[in-house]
Amino acid sequence: MLFISKKVTDKNFLAFVKTVGIDLIDQPMIAFEAVKFDCPKEDFEVIFFTSPRSASFYLDQCEIPSTVEIATIGKVTSEYVESRGYKVNFTGVASGVPTLVSKDFKKFVNGRKVLFPQSNYSHRSMQNRLIEYQIIDLIVYQTVLKPVQLQNESSILVFTSPTNAASFLQLNTIQPHQKVIAWGKTTEGFLGQQGIKSDFTLFYSSFTELKEVLKKNFF
Repeated sequence: MLFISKKVTDKNFLAFVKTVGIDLIDQPMIAFEAVKFDCPKEDFEVIFFTSPRSASFYLDQCEIPSTVEIATIGKVTSEYVESRGYKVNFTGVASGVPTLVSKDFKKFVNGRKVLFPQSNYSHRSMQNRLIEYQIIDLIVYQTVLKPVQLQNESSILVFTSPTNAASFLQLNTIQPHQKVIAWGKTTEGFLGQQGIKSDFTLFYSSFTELKEVLKKNFF
């Protein structure tokens, strides 16, 4: 049995799961709620989206001026932003490794001021390499823990974010024989802080990569 802490809509991955004959539990352990915020009046030259979700909450309320360059954590987020009619100027090449993306992003920013629409649980990984005057943080949604106690034990556990992992651990325990897959280095780091070793870490944080890890190591 395979547990993933998010709803799976990727058709190729669902077809793979069906082909190998494994039971899938795609159960989110968190929910997202809109918060009231004002579109920024302060000037900024770059806007950085950490996920399609952060982009959605922001773009549903605010427009991006044509003078502002757009950056994202990775390919999936860029595709979403482009679907909303905007051109993306910077896309992180390894969304599962924020330290690598932040290094490239700092070069791209080159001293400019950046707006970061984000969650109340943001780890602010992209801000770490910037100087404080360059950073404008804006909470556009909040992440709420919604723990669910699983009735069936899965042999493989895939945690898609630190908050999903934290919520899972409120009502569930991880047994030594269960294999753990972390959706990126930030999730791996959180699990490590809880004394949980990740058997595999996804560097590109995609279902395509997850499928390859499962095929190579389990099926």
